[in-house]
Amino acid sequence: MVGQDRDDWQALGGGSFVLRSSAARALVNIGLVVGSERALVIDTGCGPRHGAEILAAVRAVTALPLVVVNTHAHWDHFFGNAVFRQDGANPSAAQHDGERHRGGPDFWAHAAAARVIAGTGESQRVFVGGPEPEMAAGVGAGTEIVVPSLLVGERPGADGRVETSVELDLGGIVVDLFTLGRGHTDGDLMVGAPGVLFAGDVLEEGAPPSFDDSYPAEWVAVLRRLAGMGGKYPVMIPGHGRPVDATFAAAMADIMETGGPGKTGGLVPAG
Repeated sequence: MVGQDRDDWQALGGGSFVLRSSAARALVNIGLVVGSERALVIDTGCGPRHGAEILAAVRAVTALPLVVVNTHAHWDHFFGNAVFRQDGANPSAAQHDGERHRGGPDFWAHAAAARVIAGTGESQRVFVGGPEPEMAAGVGAGTEIVVPSLLVGERPGADGRVETSVELDLGGIVVDLFTLGRGHTDGDLMVGAPGVLFAGDVLEEGAPPSFDDSYPAEWVAVLRRLAGMGGKYPVMIPGHGRPVDATFAAAMADIMETGGPGKTGGLVPAG
C-alpha cells in the first residue's frame, strides 16, 4: 500500500488518493483507494480520452484488479466507464445481510443514478463535443454508455427495507458505499474510506454547485449530516475542487439555506 504522492495523485492517507482533472476535463476529481487485493476507482471522467488518461494514472500506482464507482449520473463522472470495462475491471466483494460474498458485475452506483445513466446517457453526449469528439458522436472504442449494474438503494435488506449502504472489501481496507438521500441529484452515492469521504458533487469547492436536477432543501439536510461526520472523515473530497472538511460542508449548508440555489458562489475552504 502506498502512502505518498504518486505522479499527479495527491495521497490522502489510508490508501486513498485524489487526481484533480484539468479545466478541459471539467475539473472533476477522480478518487482511488488501494487495498491489498483490488483497487477502487471513483468516477471515470468525460469520455474515452479522459478515461484513458485516468486509467494510465491508476496503472502508474497499482496493477491490482479494479472496481469502479460512479457517484452520480452526470456525464463527467461516468463517460469513461467503457475504458475501464475494456481494461477488465474486476468483480468486487460486497456485504449484504451480514454475509460477505464475491463475484458479479463490477460497476457500482446508486440505483436512481443507474436509471438516469440508462435513460439520458445518450442525450448527455452533447456536453463533450469539444474535448471528447468521439464520445460526442458515439463513434469509436470506449464510447459506449456503460450502466452500472451493482446498485445501492435497490435491493431490500433482511428487514424488507431498501439498503442504503454496502461494504466493499478491497483486501485490508473496507470502504462503505452509502447514500444520505437526495441532494445534488436523486442518485448521489458517497464513498467512505478510512479517514476520507469521497462525496461527489454533493460538495463543490471553488465554483458554484449545479442545481439543474437537484433537491435544494434536501441537499441542505444532507450537508448538515456531512457536517456531523468530521470525526469519521476528517478529509472530504468534493466532486470538483480542493479537499475540504466537515466545516466546509456546514458552511455550504448555511449559504445554500440562507441564499438559495445559485447563491453559494465559489466557496473555498477556510485557511
